[in-house]
Amino acid sequence: MLWTDRFRAPAVSENALLHPRRRHLSILLAVICCCAALAPATALAQRTGGTIEVETKSAYSHIRVRRSGSVRSLIFVRDSGEEAYESQVNLKTPWVLRFSYLQHMFANYLFQPEQKDAIIVGLGGGSMIHFLQKYDPQVNIEAVEIDPVVVELAERYFAVKQKSNVRLIIADAFDYLKKTTKKYDTIYMDAFLKPSATTDETGVPLKLRTQAFYQQLQGLLKPGGSVVFNINPHAQMKADIETISESFPQTYVFSLPNSEGVVVVGSMQTSRLTAAQLSAAGKSLDKRFKCGFSFDDIAKRLRKQ
Repeated sequence: MLWTDRFRAPAVSENALLHPRRRHLSILLAVICCCAALAPATALAQRTGGTIEVETKSAYSHIRVRRSGSVRSLIFVRDSGEEAYESQVNLKTPWVLRFSYLQHMFANYLFQPEQKDAIIVGLGGGSMIHFLQKYDPQVNIEAVEIDPVVVELAERYFAVKQKSNVRLIIADAFDYLKKTTKKYDTIYMDAFLKPSATTDETGVPLKLRTQAFYQQLQGLLKPGGSVVFNINPHAQMKADIETISESFPQTYVFSLPNSEGVVVVGSMQTSRLTAAQLSAAGKSLDKRFKCGFSFDDIAKRLRKQ
C-alpha cells in the first residue's frame, strides 16, 4: 500500500507523518540517491517518520527506510520527492498492523475462517507475513515480489525470514501466477510500483487489472477461495471495482477509515453472506485472534451494493 500526503493511513499510537523540505537535506539526498547499491544513508533527517537509515534506487523504485525508535518505515519516493509510506513495522511487535488497510486485507477470514495456503503479491516490509505467523501460524505463505531490493530490505531491516512455511519469491507475479500449479485459499493482491506508462496512477501494473487476469486467478483458488485487492484512490477506481465484480461470483467492498481507498474481496463462494452473518463471523474472529483490531468493525464497513 502506498500512502501519500493526501491519503495517509494513521499509524498505531503515532502522530501523523509529516514531510518538511529542507534545502541542505535535498542536496545531501541527491548525492546519496546516485548510489544504486544498498548503503546506510549519511543524511539523518529528523522527522516524525524517523531518521533515514537507507536510501537506494532499484530498477523499479526509489526507496528509503526510516527509523524512529523501534519503528521502521519502508518508503517509495516519487520523482517529485513526495514520500509514499509502503510499510511500517514496530520491530518489538512486528505482527501489529499499523495501517488500517492491512487490517482490512484480512477480511477474507470473514468468509474463510480457516485457510492453509496463501500467496501475497507484493512483499513490502512483510507486515502481512508477520501477522499470519503470529495469529495463524499453520498457514503456508508465499510472498512474490518483483524487486530484489525490496526483498533484501525486508530481510535486513524488517525481520522477515524464510521458514519452512514462508517462501520469499523474487519474480514478476504476472509470470509466476501464470506458471504455478499450486492452489491457494487466498491470494492477497498488494503490488505497487513507481507510477509509469505500464501502471495506473497509483503504481498498480496495468496487466494486473484486467478481467482476463482475474479469471486466471480464479483458476488458482481452492473451492470457496478469495482474492483480496488493496485499491488506492484514483480516477479509475470505480471502474476497477466494477471489473472485479464482473469477474467473481461474489464481491465485497470494504471502506477504509480516514481514506477514500477500499479493500475488495472477490470470492468464489456462490452464496452471498448477509451483513448479520458477517457481523457474527467478525465477533467469532475477535474472540479467536484478539489481535488489537476488530473483525466485527471491519464487517460493519461493508459497502451496500
